[in-house]
Order: sequence, then structure tokens, then C-alpha cells
Amino acid sequence: MTRSRDDGSVIDDGSPRAGRVAFVFQGGGSLSAPQVGMLRALTEVGIEPDLVIGTSAGALNAVAFASDPTPAGLDRLEELWHSLRRRHVAGISSRTLARALVGRVDGLFDPAPLAQLLGADMVPADLAATAIPAHVVATELVTGEPVVMSDGDTASALLASAAFPGIYPPVRRAGLRLVDGGVAADIPILQAEALGATTSYVLPAAVADDRGAQLRGPLAMAYHALGQILDSTARRDALAAAGEVHLLPAATSPATNPLDFRETRRLIRDGYELACSWLATQGDGSRRPTFA
Repeated sequence: MTRSRDDGSVIDDGSPRAGRVAFVFQGGGSLSAPQVGMLRALTEVGIEPDLVIGTSAGALNAVAFASDPTPAGLDRLEELWHSLRRRHVAGISSRTLARALVGRVDGLFDPAPLAQLLGADMVPADLAATAIPAHVVATELVTGEPVVMSDGDTASALLASAAFPGIYPPVRRAGLRLVDGGVAADIPILQAEALGATTSYVLPAAVADDRGAQLRGPLAMAYHALGQILDSTARRDALAAAGEVHLLPAATSPATNPLDFRETRRLIRDGYELACSWLATQGDGSRRPTFA
């Protein structure tokens, strides 16, 4: 495990430092589906990463891709996304809700279904066993600092990275209480550079379609409010990046709930088509990202 300082540098615990090109995955729950299409477009033109890093659902995409960065591996990842439903990532029970309301548990949802999903064959048991070095970002609950995990139990790392505060309980790992990595580094560009990357390809989650439905429900409200805060952090980190940063175009979705998987097929297709169009227009040289 490595921990990031405020400037994005990594406190190294002896883990090997990775190469120069990084794929950086933004978190976003079901809205991270377009990243599967982006990965296919990038690999089809021969862009290969020396490391991958991600937060929340983006971390799952990063680790699954790093485990098998082949067309067949992408096919399996896409099949997984096609099969996902809310019940696979968020277990709801009246008992859990009642205990949460009186402060006996730290999350509204039972993480067991998500843990079971991560126990499938998509990712190795040990995070260090991926074909491409993979890094998962979480946030230390007490300090709010980003924590970069590069080895050890994969499932607990991914559960920690996806532990949206108040929705899922914090995950204890290596003596720390960890929550969603997006709180500290929604788009972990600086963490990628601290690991040795000089060129970063940012794979964003889908953004809300302004013409879509109004926000409804507490989860959608909380996710949107946190997203507004995290957007300013992403802007700051992008401007602070020292190397080349290539921001792929984001798909749009009428969905406002990160547990709504009804748009998955279209989002994957849109991610692929937007990335293909973007790649066809790219020349040489550094590109600075812009965040709408």
C-alpha cells in the first residue's frame, strides 16, 4: 500500500514503480460503463498503458482490464456490465436500514452483494497479480487523504474504493478506515504521475444530460452534490499535472442515480464511438484537459 501526500506524491512502501503511460479511470457507479467502450477504442489503435489507476467503479474497470488486457478480456468485462443490476451492488434490507437510522451500522446498504460480485473471476485475489500494474484509490476517513493500494486483497481494495460515505460502510484495511476514493481523488491524475506516469489518458464517467429528468431520490441528490464538489478538485489536479494529459470525451446519460444500470448498453456503445472519433482527430503533442 502507498499513501499520497497533499501534492500528489506517493509515500513509497517498497512497491515497484510503474511505467510512463497511465490509463486513469474516474469513479461513477453505473455511469462508469462508457469506460469499457473507451478501452476497446484505445486498444484497437495500439495505445497500451504501463499502469492503470482508478477510483470506485472506475477502479473495477481498471483492475479487470489490467487482469486481462486482451479483446477477450474486454468482452468478458462488457458482459459483466451488461448483466449488472442494482441488486448486484446494493443490498437493501429493512433490518440494515433500521440499524443505520439508529447509528448501529455506518451504511444504508449491505456491501455483501458487491463483495460477492468482486469475488468472481474478473479480478485476481491479489492486486499485485494483474498483467499490467494496477492501483486502486480510496480515501482515509479520518484525514481525508488519498490512499493508493497496489497489492494485497483485491476485493477489499475495490470495496474500499467504492464505499460511498453513508451509503456503504467504511472498509478496514491495513489499520485504516477507508471510503470512496472519489472523495480525495475522483480523477487520480496526480497519483498516476507519482507512480511514474508521464502521459495520462483520462477515461471519464458519463455526465448528466441537461435535458434529462430532474434529480429524484436521496442517492441521486447526494451523488450530484458530491459531484459538484469533486469537479473543482479534478480541475485543480488537472492543472497541477506535470505531464501530458489526454481527456477522452464523456458520454451523456439521462440517469442521475449511480445505481441505475438501464443505460449500460448505450453508454458502452457511446463511449466507444466518442473515443474512436476523438482518436481520429488527435495529433502529436501535449493536450491539457478541460472539464465542462
